[in-house]
Amino acid sequence: MTAPAIRSDAARNRGRLLDAAAGLIAERGSDVDVREISRRAEVGMGTLYRHFPTKEALLDAALEHVFTSWAEQATAARTGDAWHDLSSFLGDALTRQTASPGLLDAYCQALPGQPGNTARQHCRQQVGPLIAELVRAAHEAGELRPDVTAEDVSLLLVALGRIAPVVPESTWRRVLQVALDGLRATAATPMPAE
Repeated sequence: MTAPAIRSDAARNRGRLLDAAAGLIAERGSDVDVREISRRAEVGMGTLYRHFPTKEALLDAALEHVFTSWAEQATAARTGDAWHDLSSFLGDALTRQTASPGLLDAYCQALPGQPGNTARQHCRQQVGPLIAELVRAAHEAGELRPDVTAEDVSLLLVALGRIAPVVPESTWRRVLQVALDGLRATAATPMPAE
C-alpha cells in the first residue's frame, strides 16, 4: 500500500520548519527553543507538533536535512581530480563549520533525550560514504598516502572544525594546508603502530 501524498502546503510548512531549525541549530546549537523555530518558520506551534511530535524529532530531522543537503552539494561539486576533490571537500566543510558552529556542536554532542548521537549517525550515513569515496579515489590516483583511512579524514575534519571557528580564516586555511601535506602520498613517514 502506498503512503498518502502530502499536501503541498503541509510539505512547504515542513520544509520551512526544517530550514528554520537547521538555521537556529547552526547559530546556537541544539538548545534552541521550539517556539523560536516556529516563529522563524512563520508557522504555529500546532503545525510544528503535527509534523514533529517532539523537539528531538524536529532537531533530528533538521540535522538529517542538513547533512543530506551537504552530501548532495559536495557530490555535485566533484571534478574528477581526486586530490582537488578531497582538498576542496575539507575546505568547504571547514567553511560550513565556521559559518555554522552550532552544527559541529550538535554533531559532537548527543541530542537531549536521544540514545547515542543521532547527529553523528546522520553525518555518517549521509557524508560518511562521500568521504569514503573521496579517500578511495585519492588512493587510486596515488595522491593520498595508502595508510590513511576515511575514519582518519573524518576525525581530522572534526579536529580542524574545532579550530576553524575560533581563528581567522587565513589561520585555519594554513593549518588545513599543513594537514593536507601530511595526507599526501609523496614522502610519507610510516604511521605509528596502534
